[in-house]
Amino acid sequence: MGISLRLFHYFYNRSLWTDEIYLSAGLVDFNFKELLSKPLPYMQKAPVGFMLITHLFVVLFGKNELALRLYPLLTGIAALFFFLPVARHFLKPFGTLVALAVLACATPIIYHSVEAKPYGPDLFITIVLLWMYVRYRHQTRWRSLLLWGIGGSVAIWLSYPSIFVLAGMAMAVGITNLVKGNWPVIFRLVVPFSMWLLSFLLSYFLFTKEGSDAGWLVFFFYKFDGYFPLQPVSSVGWLLKKAAVFFHYPLGLTWIDDLSEHTYLERFIQRMTIVPVLLSALGVLYFFKINKRFLLAVGIILLIAVVASSLRLYPFHERMIVYLAPFTILLLAGGCDYLRNKTVPLKYVGHVLTLLLLFGLLKNAVANTLTPYLLSGYKMSYYRQAMHYVDTNIKPGDGVYVYWNAAAGYKYYKSTDGLKFEAVVDPDYRYTVRNYPDYYAKVDADMYSVPNTKRVWVIYSGVDMNQGDYGGQPAWYYQGHDFREGYGVEQYTKHLQQIGKVLGKYVPTDGNPNPDVRVLLMELK
Repeated sequence: MGISLRLFHYFYNRSLWTDEIYLSAGLVDFNFKELLSKPLPYMQKAPVGFMLITHLFVVLFGKNELALRLYPLLTGIAALFFFLPVARHFLKPFGTLVALAVLACATPIIYHSVEAKPYGPDLFITIVLLWMYVRYRHQTRWRSLLLWGIGGSVAIWLSYPSIFVLAGMAMAVGITNLVKGNWPVIFRLVVPFSMWLLSFLLSYFLFTKEGSDAGWLVFFFYKFDGYFPLQPVSSVGWLLKKAAVFFHYPLGLTWIDDLSEHTYLERFIQRMTIVPVLLSALGVLYFFKINKRFLLAVGIILLIAVVASSLRLYPFHERMIVYLAPFTILLLAGGCDYLRNKTVPLKYVGHVLTLLLLFGLLKNAVANTLTPYLLSGYKMSYYRQAMHYVDTNIKPGDGVYVYWNAAAGYKYYKSTDGLKFEAVVDPDYRYTVRNYPDYYAKVDADMYSVPNTKRVWVIYSGVDMNQGDYGGQPAWYYQGHDFREGYGVEQYTKHLQQIGKVLGKYVPTDGNPNPDVRVLLMELK
Protein backbone atom coordinates (compact mmCIF):
# COMPACT_ATOMS: atom_id res chain seq x y z
CA MET A 1 0.00 0.00 0.00
CA GLY A 2 2.81 2.41 0.87
CA ILE A 3 4.54 1.79 -2.47
CA SER A 4 1.27 2.14 -4.42
CA LEU A 5 0.37 5.45 -2.77
CA ARG A 6 3.81 6.87 -3.49
CA LEU A 7 3.78 5.75 -7.11
CA PHE A 8 0.28 7.16 -7.65
CA HIS A 9 1.22 10.62 -6.44
CA TYR A 10 4.58 10.48 -8.25
CA PHE A 11 2.98 9.78 -11.63
CA TYR A 12 0.18 12.27 -10.91
CA ASN A 13 3.10 14.60 -11.61
CA ARG A 14 1.84 17.88 -10.24
CA SER A 15 3.62 21.11 -11.11
CA LEU A 16 6.55 22.21 -9.00
CA TRP A 17 5.52 24.61 -6.25
CA THR A 18 7.41 27.80 -5.43
CA ASP A 19 9.96 26.31 -3.02
CA GLU A 20 10.65 23.41 -5.37
CA ILE A 21 11.20 25.88 -8.22
CA TYR A 22 13.64 27.91 -6.16
CA LEU A 23 15.77 24.85 -5.41
CA SER A 24 15.34 23.07 -8.75
CA ALA A 25 16.50 26.09 -10.76
CA GLY A 26 20.07 25.40 -9.68
CA LEU A 27 19.77 21.63 -9.86
CA VAL A 28 18.78 21.68 -13.54
CA ASP A 29 20.97 24.55 -14.76
CA PHE A 30 24.24 23.93 -12.87
CA ASN A 31 26.69 21.15 -13.68
CA PHE A 32 28.31 18.96 -11.03
CA LYS A 33 31.28 21.30 -10.59
CA GLU A 34 29.07 24.36 -10.23
CA LEU A 35 26.91 22.64 -7.63
CA LEU A 36 30.02 22.14 -5.51
CA SER A 37 31.55 25.56 -6.08
CA LYS A 38 28.78 28.13 -6.63
CA PRO A 39 25.89 29.30 -4.43
CA LEU A 40 22.51 28.15 -5.69
CA PRO A 41 20.07 30.69 -7.17
CA TYR A 42 17.38 32.21 -4.96
CA MET A 43 19.58 31.83 -1.83
CA GLN A 44 18.86 28.10 -1.68
CA LYS A 45 20.77 25.42 0.22
CA ALA A 46 20.58 21.63 0.24
CA PRO A 47 22.84 18.78 1.36
CA VAL A 48 25.64 18.11 -1.10
CA GLY A 49 24.64 14.49 -1.58
CA PHE A 50 21.04 15.42 -2.32
CA MET A 51 22.11 17.94 -4.96
CA LEU A 52 24.52 15.61 -6.73
CA ILE A 53 22.15 12.63 -6.80
CA THR A 54 19.22 14.75 -8.01
CA HIS A 55 21.35 16.37 -10.71
CA LEU A 56 22.48 12.92 -11.84
CA PHE A 57 18.86 11.92 -12.40
CA VAL A 58 18.28 15.17 -14.31
CA VAL A 59 21.25 14.36 -16.54
CA LEU A 60 19.94 10.82 -17.11
CA PHE A 61 16.22 11.53 -17.53
CA GLY A 62 15.95 15.19 -18.52
CA LYS A 63 14.83 18.47 -17.01
CA ASN A 64 11.41 17.51 -15.69
CA GLU A 65 9.49 17.02 -12.47
CA LEU A 66 9.73 13.23 -12.51
CA ALA A 67 13.54 13.34 -12.68
CA LEU A 68 13.72 15.92 -9.88
CA ARG A 69 11.47 13.80 -7.65
CA LEU A 70 12.99 10.41 -8.43
CA TYR A 71 15.52 10.44 -5.56
CA PRO A 72 12.86 11.31 -2.92
CA LEU A 73 10.60 8.62 -4.42
CA LEU A 74 13.29 5.94 -4.24
CA THR A 75 14.20 6.88 -0.67
CA GLY A 76 10.49 6.97 0.26
CA ILE A 77 10.05 3.40 -0.96
CA ALA A 78 13.36 2.18 0.49
CA ALA A 79 12.38 3.67 3.87
CA LEU A 80 9.55 1.13 4.13
CA PHE A 81 11.93 -1.80 3.71
CA PHE A 82 14.54 -0.47 6.13
CA PHE A 83 11.90 0.40 8.71
CA LEU A 84 10.47 -3.12 8.81
CA PRO A 85 13.47 -4.79 10.55
CA VAL A 86 13.79 -1.76 12.84
CA ALA A 87 10.14 -2.08 13.91
CA ARG A 88 10.46 -5.85 14.33
CA HIS A 89 13.46 -5.32 16.60
CA PHE A 90 11.70 -2.91 18.96
CA LEU A 91 8.09 -4.10 18.73
CA LYS A 92 5.90 -7.17 18.77
CA PRO A 93 4.10 -8.20 15.53
CA PHE A 94 1.01 -6.13 16.37
CA GLY A 95 3.03 -2.97 17.02
CA THR A 96 5.13 -3.64 13.92
CA LEU A 97 1.99 -3.67 11.79
CA VAL A 98 0.81 -0.37 13.29
CA ALA A 99 4.24 1.26 12.84
CA LEU A 100 4.57 0.21 9.23
CA ALA A 101 0.98 1.29 8.49
CA VAL A 102 1.66 4.79 9.80
CA LEU A 103 4.89 5.14 7.81
CA ALA A 104 3.24 3.74 4.67
CA CYS A 105 0.04 5.79 4.75
CA ALA A 106 0.83 9.08 6.55
CA THR A 107 -0.07 11.66 3.92
CA PRO A 108 2.61 14.26 4.81
CA ILE A 109 5.27 11.52 4.61
CA ILE A 110 3.87 10.39 1.26
CA TYR A 111 3.98 13.99 0.06
CA HIS A 112 7.64 14.41 1.00
CA SER A 113 8.37 11.17 -0.86
CA VAL A 114 7.30 12.89 -4.08
CA GLU A 115 8.59 16.41 -3.42
CA ALA A 116 11.74 17.77 -5.07
CA LYS A 117 13.16 18.75 -1.68
CA PRO A 118 15.43 16.93 0.81
CA TYR A 119 12.90 16.37 3.62
CA GLY A 120 11.73 12.94 2.44
CA PRO A 121 15.35 11.74 2.09
CA ASP A 122 15.97 13.16 5.60
CA LEU A 123 13.41 10.71 6.96
CA PHE A 124 14.99 7.85 5.01
CA ILE A 125 18.43 8.67 6.42
CA THR A 126 17.00 8.66 9.96
CA ILE A 127 15.56 5.19 9.37
CA VAL A 128 18.87 3.94 7.96
CA LEU A 129 20.65 5.33 11.03
CA LEU A 130 18.13 3.51 13.23
CA TRP A 131 18.81 0.33 11.26
CA MET A 132 22.56 0.76 11.82
CA TYR A 133 21.95 1.51 15.50
CA VAL A 134 20.10 -1.80 15.87
CA ARG A 135 22.85 -3.60 13.99
CA TYR A 136 25.99 -2.08 15.51
CA ARG A 137 25.25 -0.66 18.96
CA HIS A 138 26.49 -3.80 20.76
CA GLN A 139 29.36 -4.49 18.36
CA THR A 140 32.95 -4.24 19.58
CA ARG A 141 34.71 -5.65 16.54
CA TRP A 142 36.76 -3.07 14.67
CA ARG A 143 35.22 -3.98 11.31
CA SER A 144 31.67 -3.37 12.57
CA LEU A 145 32.64 -0.12 14.26
CA LEU A 146 34.34 1.12 11.10
CA LEU A 147 31.27 0.27 9.02
CA TRP A 148 29.11 2.15 11.52
CA GLY A 149 31.50 5.08 11.34
CA ILE A 150 31.48 5.13 7.54
CA GLY A 151 27.69 4.83 7.33
CA GLY A 152 27.13 7.71 9.73
CA SER A 153 29.77 9.83 7.99
CA VAL A 154 28.09 9.39 4.61
CA ALA A 155 24.67 10.19 6.10
CA ILE A 156 25.87 13.64 7.17
CA TRP A 157 26.52 14.58 3.53
CA LEU A 158 23.03 13.43 2.55
CA SER A 159 20.95 14.99 5.33
CA TYR A 160 21.41 18.09 7.50
CA PRO A 161 19.52 16.82 10.61
CA SER A 162 21.33 13.46 10.55
CA ILE A 163 23.93 14.97 12.89
CA PHE A 164 21.21 15.41 15.55
CA VAL A 165 20.27 11.74 15.26
CA LEU A 166 23.88 10.57 15.35
CA ALA A 167 24.70 12.80 18.32
CA GLY A 168 21.70 11.44 20.27
CA MET A 169 22.63 7.85 19.51
CA ALA A 170 26.28 8.43 20.41
CA MET A 171 25.36 10.03 23.73
CA ALA A 172 22.85 7.31 24.64
CA VAL A 173 25.28 4.49 23.83
CA GLY A 174 28.13 6.30 25.57
CA ILE A 175 26.12 7.04 28.73
CA THR A 176 24.85 3.47 29.13
CA ASN A 177 28.35 2.04 28.72
CA LEU A 178 29.75 4.66 31.07
CA VAL A 179 27.20 3.73 33.75
CA LYS A 180 28.18 0.07 33.35
CA GLY A 181 31.87 0.94 33.47
CA ASN A 182 32.59 -0.65 30.05
CA TRP A 183 35.70 1.42 29.42
CA PRO A 184 37.18 -0.85 26.71
CA VAL A 185 33.93 -0.52 24.75
CA ILE A 186 33.88 3.26 25.26
CA PHE A 187 37.42 3.60 23.90
CA ARG A 188 36.46 1.60 20.81
CA LEU A 189 33.31 3.65 20.27
CA VAL A 190 35.49 6.75 20.03
CA VAL A 191 36.44 5.60 16.52
CA PRO A 192 33.01 5.74 14.81
CA PHE A 193 31.93 8.75 16.86
CA SER A 194 35.08 10.65 15.87
CA MET A 195 34.48 9.77 12.24
CA TRP A 196 30.99 11.29 12.47
CA LEU A 197 32.32 14.45 14.09
CA LEU A 198 35.07 14.88 11.50
CA SER A 199 32.62 14.32 8.65
CA PHE A 200 30.23 16.91 10.11
CA LEU A 201 32.98 19.51 10.55
CA LEU A 202 34.18 19.04 6.97
CA SER A 203 30.65 19.24 5.58
CA TYR A 204 29.75 22.25 7.72
CA PHE A 205 32.80 24.40 7.02
CA LEU A 206 33.08 23.48 3.34
CA PHE A 207 29.41 23.73 2.32
CA THR A 208 26.79 24.21 5.03
CA LYS A 209 27.99 27.22 7.03
CA GLU A 210 27.73 29.82 4.27
CA GLY A 211 24.30 31.43 4.45
CA SER A 212 22.96 29.11 7.15
CA ASP A 213 22.29 32.06 9.48
CA ALA A 214 20.57 34.26 6.90
CA GLY A 215 18.53 36.83 8.78
CA TRP A 216 15.48 36.66 6.48
CA LEU A 217 15.27 32.89 6.92
CA VAL A 218 15.55 33.11 10.71
CA PHE A 219 12.85 35.78 10.70
CA PHE A 220 10.61 33.61 8.50
CA PHE A 221 10.68 30.66 10.90
CA TYR A 222 10.35 33.03 13.85
CA LYS A 223 7.07 34.26 12.33
CA PHE A 224 5.94 30.64 12.01
CA ASP A 225 6.81 29.87 15.64
CA GLY A 226 9.67 27.56 14.70
CA TYR A 227 11.96 28.51 17.58
CA PHE A 228 11.67 27.41 21.19
CA PRO A 229 11.02 30.47 23.41
CA LEU A 230 13.27 30.85 26.42
CA GLN A 231 10.57 32.40 28.63
CA PRO A 232 9.30 29.78 31.17
CA VAL A 233 5.57 30.28 30.61
CA SER A 234 5.79 30.57 26.83
CA SER A 235 8.09 27.57 26.58
CA VAL A 236 5.55 25.21 28.21
CA GLY A 237 2.80 26.32 25.86
CA TRP A 238 5.13 26.02 22.87
CA LEU A 239 6.09 22.44 23.79
CA LEU A 240 2.46 21.38 24.26
CA LYS A 241 1.42 22.97 20.98
CA LYS A 242 4.30 21.42 19.03
CA ALA A 243 3.62 18.00 20.56
CA ALA A 244 -0.03 18.15 19.49
CA VAL A 245 0.68 19.57 16.03
CA PHE A 246 3.34 16.92 15.38
CA PHE A 247 0.67 14.22 15.10
CA HIS A 248 -1.03 16.27 12.42
CA TYR A 249 2.17 17.09 10.55
CA PRO A 250 4.22 15.09 9.71
CA LEU A 251 2.33 11.99 10.96
CA GLY A 252 -1.04 12.70 9.31
CA LEU A 253 -3.00 11.02 12.12
CA THR A 254 -5.58 13.70 12.83
CA TRP A 255 -9.13 13.39 11.54
CA ILE A 256 -9.78 17.01 10.57
CA ASP A 257 -7.30 19.04 8.53
CA ASP A 258 -8.20 22.72 8.66
CA LEU A 259 -9.36 24.11 11.99
CA SER A 260 -7.75 27.51 11.66
CA GLU A 261 -10.68 29.32 13.30
CA HIS A 262 -10.69 27.09 16.38
CA THR A 263 -8.69 27.35 19.60
CA TYR A 264 -5.79 24.96 20.19
CA LEU A 265 -7.92 23.02 22.70
CA GLU A 266 -10.72 22.62 20.15
CA ARG A 267 -8.23 21.50 17.52
CA PHE A 268 -6.76 19.02 19.97
CA ILE A 269 -10.17 17.44 20.64
CA GLN A 270 -11.75 17.61 17.19
CA ARG A 271 -8.69 16.33 15.38
CA MET A 272 -8.68 13.28 17.69
CA THR A 273 -5.10 14.15 18.63
CA ILE A 274 -5.81 12.60 22.03
CA VAL A 275 -5.50 9.09 20.54
CA PRO A 276 -1.88 9.27 19.27
CA VAL A 277 -0.87 11.38 22.28
CA LEU A 278 -2.19 8.73 24.69
CA LEU A 279 -0.62 5.86 22.74
CA SER A 280 2.74 7.65 22.61
CA ALA A 281 2.65 8.24 26.37
CA LEU A 282 1.99 4.53 26.87
CA GLY A 283 4.79 3.84 24.42
CA VAL A 284 7.16 5.67 26.75
CA LEU A 285 6.13 3.23 29.52
CA TYR A 286 6.57 0.32 27.12
CA PHE A 287 10.14 1.26 26.21
CA PHE A 288 10.97 2.20 29.78
CA LYS A 289 10.32 -1.43 30.66
CA ILE A 290 11.99 -3.16 27.71
CA ASN A 291 14.58 -0.78 26.23
CA LYS A 292 15.68 2.16 28.36
CA ARG A 293 18.68 2.88 26.14
CA PHE A 294 16.51 3.46 23.08
CA LEU A 295 14.18 5.67 25.12
CA LEU A 296 17.22 7.62 26.30
CA ALA A 297 18.38 8.04 22.69
CA VAL A 298 14.95 9.33 21.61
CA GLY A 299 14.87 11.75 24.53
CA ILE A 300 18.33 13.11 23.75
CA ILE A 301 17.55 13.50 20.03
CA LEU A 302 14.37 15.44 20.83
CA LEU A 303 16.27 17.55 23.36
CA ILE A 304 18.96 18.35 20.78
CA ALA A 305 16.25 19.36 18.27
CA VAL A 306 14.64 21.70 20.83
CA VAL A 307 18.00 23.19 21.88
CA ALA A 308 18.97 23.79 18.24
CA SER A 309 15.60 25.49 17.83
CA SER A 310 16.11 27.69 20.90
CA LEU A 311 19.50 28.78 19.51
CA ARG A 312 17.85 29.45 16.12
CA LEU A 313 20.19 27.03 14.40
CA TYR A 314 17.50 24.70 13.06
CA PRO A 315 13.75 25.41 13.23
CA PHE A 316 11.29 23.01 14.83
CA HIS A 317 8.59 23.41 12.21
CA GLU A 318 6.56 21.26 9.83
CA ARG A 319 8.78 19.94 7.01
CA MET A 320 11.98 20.59 8.94
CA ILE A 321 11.08 17.92 11.53
CA VAL A 322 9.92 15.13 9.21
CA TYR A 323 13.15 13.32 10.16
CA LEU A 324 11.80 12.86 13.72
CA ALA A 325 8.73 10.92 12.56
CA PRO A 326 10.20 7.38 12.90
CA PHE A 327 10.87 7.86 16.61
CA THR A 328 7.31 8.97 17.37
CA ILE A 329 5.91 6.17 15.21
CA LEU A 330 7.83 3.61 17.26
CA LEU A 331 6.59 5.20 20.49
CA LEU A 332 2.90 5.14 19.57
CA ALA A 333 3.21 1.60 18.15
CA GLY A 334 4.86 0.64 21.43
CA GLY A 335 1.77 2.02 23.18
CA CYS A 336 -0.38 -0.31 21.07
CA ASP A 337 1.78 -3.27 22.13
CA TYR A 338 1.65 -2.11 25.76
CA LEU A 339 -2.16 -2.27 25.85
CA ARG A 340 -2.39 -5.44 23.81
CA ASN A 341 -0.35 -7.29 26.43
CA LYS A 342 -2.69 -6.22 29.23
CA THR A 343 -5.66 -8.19 30.47
CA VAL A 344 -9.29 -7.44 29.65
CA PRO A 345 -10.65 -4.72 29.53
CA LEU A 346 -7.39 -2.79 28.81
CA LYS A 347 -6.66 -5.12 25.92
CA TYR A 348 -9.93 -4.17 24.25
CA VAL A 349 -9.30 -0.50 25.00
CA GLY A 350 -6.03 -0.91 23.10
CA HIS A 351 -7.88 -2.43 20.14
CA VAL A 352 -10.35 0.47 20.07
CA LEU A 353 -7.58 3.10 20.26
CA THR A 354 -5.64 1.35 17.50
CA LEU A 355 -8.71 1.30 15.26
CA LEU A 356 -9.32 4.99 15.93
CA LEU A 357 -5.67 5.71 15.09
CA LEU A 358 -5.77 3.76 11.83
CA PHE A 359 -9.17 5.17 10.84
CA GLY A 360 -7.83 8.73 10.68
CA LEU A 361 -4.71 7.55 8.90
CA LEU A 362 -6.54 5.57 6.21
CA LYS A 363 -9.30 8.17 5.82
CA ASN A 364 -6.69 10.79 5.00
CA ALA A 365 -4.83 8.47 2.62
CA VAL A 366 -8.02 7.67 0.69
CA ALA A 367 -9.15 11.32 0.59
CA ASN A 368 -5.75 12.46 -0.68
CA THR A 369 -5.82 9.81 -3.41
CA LEU A 370 -9.34 10.64 -4.59
CA THR A 371 -8.56 14.36 -4.42
CA PRO A 372 -4.79 14.61 -4.99
CA TYR A 373 -4.52 18.35 -4.36
CA LEU A 374 -5.31 17.67 -0.69
CA LEU A 375 -1.99 15.84 -0.33
CA SER A 376 -0.02 19.02 -0.95
CA GLY A 377 -2.31 21.47 0.81
CA TYR A 378 -1.02 25.01 0.31
CA LYS A 379 1.96 23.56 -1.58
CA MET A 380 -0.22 22.39 -4.46
CA SER A 381 0.88 24.48 -7.42
CA TYR A 382 -0.21 25.10 -11.01
CA TYR A 383 2.74 26.98 -12.49
CA ARG A 384 3.23 24.46 -15.28
CA GLN A 385 -0.46 24.48 -16.25
CA ALA A 386 -0.59 28.29 -16.27
CA MET A 387 2.52 28.67 -18.42
CA HIS A 388 1.39 25.99 -20.87
CA TYR A 389 -2.08 27.52 -21.09
CA VAL A 390 -0.63 30.85 -22.19
CA ASP A 391 1.82 29.12 -24.52
CA THR A 392 -1.04 27.24 -26.19
CA ASN A 393 -3.61 30.06 -26.40
CA ILE A 394 -1.48 33.10 -27.13
CA LYS A 395 -2.15 34.71 -30.52
CA PRO A 396 0.20 36.61 -32.83
CA GLY A 397 0.60 40.15 -31.53
CA ASP A 398 -0.33 39.31 -27.93
CA GLY A 399 2.01 40.44 -25.19
CA VAL A 400 2.81 38.72 -21.87
CA TYR A 401 3.56 40.41 -18.55
CA VAL A 402 4.77 38.39 -15.55
CA TYR A 403 4.38 39.97 -12.11
CA TRP A 404 7.32 39.66 -9.72
CA ASN A 405 5.75 36.93 -7.58
CA ALA A 406 5.42 34.57 -10.59
CA ALA A 407 8.80 35.39 -12.14
CA ALA A 408 10.62 32.32 -10.76
CA GLY A 409 7.94 29.99 -12.16
CA TYR A 410 8.07 31.61 -15.59
CA LYS A 411 11.87 31.55 -15.78
CA TYR A 412 12.04 27.93 -14.66
CA TYR A 413 9.46 26.57 -17.12
CA LYS A 414 10.82 28.79 -19.88
CA SER A 415 14.16 27.02 -19.35
CA THR A 416 12.90 23.46 -18.96
CA ASP A 417 9.79 23.31 -21.16
CA GLY A 418 10.87 25.60 -23.98
CA LEU A 419 7.94 28.02 -23.77
CA LYS A 420 7.57 29.86 -27.08
CA PHE A 421 6.31 33.17 -25.73
CA GLU A 422 8.61 35.91 -24.44
CA ALA A 423 7.42 37.92 -21.45
CA VAL A 424 8.24 41.22 -19.84
CA VAL A 425 9.10 40.36 -16.22
CA ASP A 426 8.40 42.76 -13.36
CA PRO A 427 11.72 43.28 -11.50
CA ASP A 428 9.90 43.88 -8.14
CA TYR A 429 9.89 47.59 -7.30
CA ARG A 430 8.66 47.22 -3.71
CA TYR A 431 11.98 48.28 -2.22
CA THR A 432 12.61 51.23 -4.54
CA VAL A 433 9.47 53.22 -3.65
CA ARG A 434 7.52 54.06 -0.51
CA ASN A 435 3.87 54.11 -1.53
CA TYR A 436 1.38 52.45 -3.87
CA PRO A 437 1.03 55.35 -6.39
CA ASP A 438 4.78 55.40 -7.08
CA TYR A 439 4.86 51.61 -7.12
CA TYR A 440 2.10 51.25 -9.69
CA ALA A 441 3.61 54.02 -11.81
CA LYS A 442 6.69 51.83 -12.29
CA VAL A 443 4.71 48.60 -12.69
CA ASP A 444 2.36 50.16 -15.26
CA ALA A 445 5.25 51.60 -17.23
CA ASP A 446 6.67 48.09 -17.60
CA MET A 447 3.28 46.65 -18.53
CA TYR A 448 2.78 49.29 -21.24
CA SER A 449 6.25 48.47 -22.56
CA VAL A 450 4.94 45.07 -23.63
CA PRO A 451 5.26 45.01 -27.46
CA ASN A 452 1.47 44.91 -27.99
CA THR A 453 -0.79 46.50 -25.39
CA LYS A 454 -4.02 45.68 -27.19
CA ARG A 455 -4.09 42.21 -25.62
CA VAL A 456 -1.76 41.42 -22.73
CA TRP A 457 -1.61 38.18 -20.77
CA VAL A 458 -0.87 38.93 -17.11
CA ILE A 459 0.51 36.07 -15.01
CA TYR A 460 0.77 36.46 -11.26
CA SER A 461 0.66 34.42 -8.08
CA GLY A 462 -1.24 34.53 -4.83
CA VAL A 463 2.04 34.34 -2.90
CA ASP A 464 2.74 37.70 -1.28
CA MET A 465 6.46 37.50 -0.58
CA ASN A 466 9.66 36.71 -2.41
CA GLN A 467 12.67 34.62 -1.48
CA GLY A 468 14.88 36.71 0.78
CA ASP A 469 12.05 38.93 2.02
CA TYR A 470 11.55 39.72 5.67
CA GLY A 471 7.86 38.82 6.07
CA GLY A 472 5.76 41.98 6.29
CA GLN A 473 8.43 44.23 4.77
CA PRO A 474 8.36 46.78 3.24
CA ALA A 475 5.69 48.00 5.63
CA TRP A 476 3.99 50.35 3.14
CA TYR A 477 3.21 47.42 0.84
CA TYR A 478 1.48 45.32 3.51
CA GLN A 479 -0.28 48.24 5.26
CA GLY A 480 -0.20 46.50 8.64
CA HIS A 481 -1.39 43.16 7.27
CA ASP A 482 0.43 39.88 7.76
CA PHE A 483 2.29 38.76 4.65
CA ARG A 484 0.26 35.54 4.68
CA GLU A 485 -3.01 37.43 4.18
CA GLY A 486 -2.32 38.27 0.53
CA TYR A 487 -3.03 41.99 0.96
CA GLY A 488 -0.58 43.09 -1.75
CA VAL A 489 -1.92 40.58 -4.27
CA GLU A 490 -5.47 41.69 -3.53
CA GLN A 491 -4.49 45.32 -4.21
CA TYR A 492 -2.78 44.31 -7.46
CA THR A 493 -5.91 42.48 -8.64
CA LYS A 494 -7.99 45.61 -8.00
CA HIS A 495 -5.41 47.75 -9.79
CA LEU A 496 -5.52 45.55 -12.90
CA GLN A 497 -9.28 46.04 -13.08
CA GLN A 498 -8.73 49.81 -13.01
CA ILE A 499 -6.16 50.03 -15.79
CA GLY A 500 -7.73 47.64 -18.27
CA LYS A 501 -10.60 45.44 -19.32
CA VAL A 502 -10.44 41.76 -18.43
CA LEU A 503 -11.11 39.79 -21.61
CA GLY A 504 -10.58 36.39 -20.06
CA LYS A 505 -9.47 34.71 -16.88
CA TYR A 506 -7.78 31.36 -16.36
CA VAL A 507 -7.28 29.87 -12.91
CA PRO A 508 -5.75 26.41 -13.36
CA THR A 509 -7.27 23.98 -10.88
CA ASP A 510 -8.34 20.38 -10.34
CA GLY A 511 -10.95 21.31 -7.79
CA ASN A 512 -8.54 23.11 -5.48
CA PRO A 513 -10.35 26.16 -4.02
CA ASN A 514 -7.03 27.97 -3.48
CA PRO A 515 -4.95 27.79 -6.67
CA ASP A 516 -1.68 29.71 -6.50
CA VAL A 517 -1.38 31.07 -10.06
CA ARG A 518 -3.74 33.34 -11.97
CA VAL A 519 -3.77 34.31 -15.64
CA LEU A 520 -5.69 37.33 -16.94
CA LEU A 521 -6.11 38.35 -20.57
CA MET A 522 -6.25 42.15 -20.48
CA GLU A 523 -7.01 44.99 -22.84
CA LEU A 524 -5.20 47.98 -21.38
CA LYS A 525 -6.79 51.44 -21.39
